Amino acid sequence: MTTTDDSTDGSGLADGLDLTLGDGTRISRTGKALGTGGQGSVWALAERSDLAGKIYDRAPDDAQLRRLAAMLRADPLAGERLAPGQPPMLVWPVQLIEAGGRAIGYGMPLVDLTVQTPLNGVLQKQVRLRRFEGRAHWKFLLGVAANLAYMTAELHHRGFVVGDLSDRNAVVDPRGYVTLLDCDSFAFTDTMTGEFFGCDVFTDDYAAPERHRGEQATRHSDDFALAVLVYQLLTAGNHPFDGAPLNGSAEATRKDNIVAGTSFLVEPARVRVPARLLPPEVQPPAVLRLAREAFGPGLRDPARRPSSARWLQALDEARESVVTCAAVPEHHYGGHLSDCPWCARVGAGQSDPFVDGRAGTRASAQRPGGSTSASRPSSASSSASASSSASTSSSASASTSSATSASGSGSSAPPPRTKPTPTSASKPKPRPAPPSKPRPKPDSDGNGKAQGAPEPAGKTAPQPATNGEMALGCAIFALAAGVVVAVIWGLIVLIQGLLK
Repeated sequence: MTTTDDSTDGSGLADGLDLTLGDGTRISRTGKALGTGGQGSVWALAERSDLAGKIYDRAPDDAQLRRLAAMLRADPLAGERLAPGQPPMLVWPVQLIEAGGRAIGYGMPLVDLTVQTPLNGVLQKQVRLRRFEGRAHWKFLLGVAANLAYMTAELHHRGFVVGDLSDRNAVVDPRGYVTLLDCDSFAFTDTMTGEFFGCDVFTDDYAAPERHRGEQATRHSDDFALAVLVYQLLTAGNHPFDGAPLNGSAEATRKDNIVAGTSFLVEPARVRVPARLLPPEVQPPAVLRLAREAFGPGLRDPARRPSSARWLQALDEARESVVTCAAVPEHHYGGHLSDCPWCARVGAGQSDPFVDGRAGTRASAQRPGGSTSASRPSSASSSASASSSASTSSSASASTSSATSASGSGSSAPPPRTKPTPTSASKPKPRPAPPSKPRPKPDSDGNGKAQGAPEPAGKTAPQPATNGEMALGCAIFALAAGVVVAVIWGLIVLIQGLLK
């Protein structure tokens, strides 16, 4: 197993060679690499402004080539309807890149990091303020969490495992749409050949305990990573395995706490946590219960972790009761709370996760003690966002700028919505079901299953008989019975006559 924390700066196999796409189109790399990682580097292509090219550092072996061939046949979320201007959901390989008659990489949709922000930047206050100009409030983050859950549930429903789901392998656009990166590490089975392709990479802070033990990625390990990301998004960046164990090393890392099963969310008396962390209760109760289920009994027993479909359902329901603070318009919070928690933090002299110091001072001045009245929207339906196809995270990030510039200054961003329209801070709209099959919903076991599948064409339910039809049927039955009786009587008379 390798982690995506490991990286190299290899220039790939393409130096000095003529490059072509699988269809024979000649291409060339432009400028510097957009990103580098453990497997290769990602480049903009001069002849195809819509694509980026991932060039491997080492020649792909037969297994990698079979994986790429299977991915070119698959593209699991290609059938999703996208809103106008929405990026693709996945950075999925679309063509091979060849040099000297051999494959050395692949082309994929280009991620523009001047527009889309890495998820790890969305989890940082200063990046949110620069990139989204105050619009990345709690309701926006709730929408991003629902979008992640939707995409994960859809991939699981279609037989794919993300494997390395983390804050480094996703980007978010100004409207809250999410794009998953590094799709060439997904685990799946080729429907044509039956060959299984696993995932050998992970990110320490999001890897379930069994992944750290060297086990293969599964839906359950994805569910663990999703639970971590949801918790981070709804607490503006706090990690559920932050802190140090009271009876352990003060230098314990998040990985150490995951492996040891030490989470302040489950056993707060065992963990020394930084004062900056937000209280878990800012999350809606149903969401908090799922988090404690994932990091409590689900930590050691993967089958007991809430599925991505259950997360989606809880997040969708939470979005229906989001409250807008009357004092600070940038403050949004769950309807289970009686007062604005962000204003309360400011009133207690703590930092505001969503506005700068001046806005926080204003909130404190208007509502002493941080207590605020609130306006509650009549509707805030949610659906998780279908997100775009863009590849490479820490391993190799396709983009029009470096990861550093991606978390730097950005253009203003309109309020987010959900799929297929972004999540609006004022009036979000429901997302229609995917065109091919219903969205996965949890059954009684919490497993994602498509509900409400249509009946096969040509089959209709039987209709009840009318009174007239019933009367006619009785008359026919009586007539038939009379005929039968007459025939039998005639036979009896005939037999008696013959016997005499």
